[in-house]
Amino acid sequence: MTKGRPQAKKEEVKPRNPLDAFVRHQVRALEETGKAFASLLPKDFRTHANTAVEEARASWEALFEGVLDTVECTVDRLRGKPKEGGEKEKVKVEVE
Repeated sequence: MTKGRPQAKKEEVKPRNPLDAFVRHQVRALEETGKAFASLLPKDFRTHANTAVEEARASWEALFEGVLDTVECTVDRLRGKPKEGGEKEKVKVEVE
């Protein structure tokens, strides 16, 4: 029983076959296991851990965006498209 919270009864969906029932029970077991582990950790720890995970995700996103921009600029340069700044590259021509 939870502290002061009434438990909402979930609608039981009759599984179509035994494999569906197995998977549904395994998913619920993993969800409850996660909740059990989370309840063992102090709230501040969970808050800081979640913040750390979000910062790590943001750092990877920034890295991938930077790599993607670099690759796109390189591909554009190789294809001969002008740069976004409007600067044109000078080409040296040898005259005989």
